[in-house]
Amino acid sequence: AGSVVGVACLFSGMLLSTLFLRLMLLISPSVTKKILLKMGEKATMTQNPNFKYEDWGLTFTSLTFVKTACLHMWLSLGQEAFVGSKAPDSPVVTLEGTSSSIFKYLKDNRPLVLSFGSCT
Repeated sequence: AGSVVGVACLFSGMLLSTLFLRLMLLISPSVTKKILLKMGEKATMTQNPNFKYEDWGLTFTSLTFVKTACLHMWLSLGQEAFVGSKAPDSPVVTLEGTSSSIFKYLKDNRPLVLSFGSCT
């Protein structure tokens, strides 16, 4: 029940911030840009000189963003990871594009290292 409440809070916060940004975009696009750039600093988006605000800024006010975030929250519902506990069996997509899960890559007692990166 705790993870459902947590996801509900995340969803509410995401929805409210998206609505706030959408409203601010109508009232003052320049202030909205400053807010989004501040958000981008926290997520290190602004550190890449090839990744400009025009490329990512307005995505946070889009319906596609809300739908994608909701889908991600729905898929990860109940999957929590804690230090010293078992990791959740999260879905992954292979380099070939097929769906799989993390546990399918476990071999005996060997540690499994996951490396997340970006192709941009």
